[in-house]
Amino acid sequence: MTEKALIESLGLEKLEGEGGYYRRIHSFKDHDRVLGSVIYYLITNESFSSLHKLSCDEVWYYLEGEEAEQLVLYPDGSHTLEILGKASEQKKAVSIVRGGCYQGTRLTSVSGWALYATSMSPPFEACEYQQADASLLDQYPDCKGDLLRFINE
Repeated sequence: MTEKALIESLGLEKLEGEGGYYRRIHSFKDHDRVLGSVIYYLITNESFSSLHKLSCDEVWYYLEGEEAEQLVLYPDGSHTLEILGKASEQKKAVSIVRGGCYQGTRLTSVSGWALYATSMSPPFEACEYQQADASLLDQYPDCKGDLLRFINE
């Protein structure tokens, strides 16, 4: 399936700022109070998840498509760069990004797409989203090359 057909069949919308395509598919509720949410999230070479920070934990679940690399920058100045993909190919199929960390995810290949589901509790709130920029280079000098690939400027 092409990325355009997948975007259409899943009813995905372009996610401004961060990049990628998404659609909320479920909200966990206790009566009228929303406790958490699940989204579909699609990345392509042209529209990836650029570095950003959220205040609460986000869990990523690989569904299908190409493998991707996920950069996570921790508050203590350390970082990880892991490959997300098929568990049957010894890749990381589930990734937990702690709140307060910068994260970015992009394909490792030059074409294709990768589809994920992500969940958050409490649910995503735009006011808690912080986009990264090149000023992070001073805080994370050990990953300068990787960091620049994940900034959407």
